[in-house]
Amino acid sequence: MVREDENDDDTDIDTTEEEITNSEESTSTGKDTPQLLNFSFYKWSYKRLPKKCIKTSFLTLNSATFLAGLTAVIISIWMLTDSKLMSRLIGQRMYVTTLLIIGIFASFIAVIGILGFAKRRQQLLTIYILLHAMFISLIFICSVQSFSLFDKLTRSIQDDMSKSIENYRYLDWVTEAWDNTQRYLKCCGIDSHEDWQKYGMAIPQSCCATTADKCLSMSPDVVYKSGCLNGAIDFLKSSIHIVATWTLLVSIVLFANLFFALAVRKRFEAYPSSEEQLYPEA
Repeated sequence: MVREDENDDDTDIDTTEEEITNSEESTSTGKDTPQLLNFSFYKWSYKRLPKKCIKTSFLTLNSATFLAGLTAVIISIWMLTDSKLMSRLIGQRMYVTTLLIIGIFASFIAVIGILGFAKRRQQLLTIYILLHAMFISLIFICSVQSFSLFDKLTRSIQDDMSKSIENYRYLDWVTEAWDNTQRYLKCCGIDSHEDWQKYGMAIPQSCCATTADKCLSMSPDVVYKSGCLNGAIDFLKSSIHIVATWTLLVSIVLFANLFFALAVRKRFEAYPSSEEQLYPEA
């Protein structure tokens, strides 16, 4: 009997929500709504979506955002603490640090959204919406400023290489960074292998472009011909397309999260008592 009463209550609540929603629809469509290509803007409203679709989409997107942010944090920390990576040499440390900050920020926002939904706190959802708006604005500003950043980054890479090559034989992390860079980018020196002779050092084994037995005695004939500066710049250029693609995907997810957050908040405002009956607290 108790179960039947609960089911009846749920049915009545859903019916009430549908009646209110239908009433809102008739009111909205009764007004002069703006038209674009013969489609009403109302058709894109959250009111056209089922309640379960809004909730499921909101929780799914925020769970995925939290996991993605946590993954970015773990990868960033690993890259920043691994001295063998070439990021210290070719100026990518700033990007890894930025990835770390974005990962922490994204995870934090996702947690706020999930808590706001679970606890039915409109204040948390408001904070969530404001943070998302700030995040989207930040991405837009960074995208605009990134056009002038490439030249500065190129000069920074050249300065880092010029300063670090002098300490190749004296600092272990510099030695590892240069060796990893030359093997990965298949390059030698800053502009060419002559840079090593310019700084009074023998050409490293990591410049070997052939088999190891032919590089027992390093000479200009067996080393990579191109310099690492051009290789690093080409590497960064190839990464721009990847960064642009990820930025587009992140922006789409952010707009989707913002849309569903507004929908959830409106639902909580419209049906505060009915939602409590549908999801009673333990």
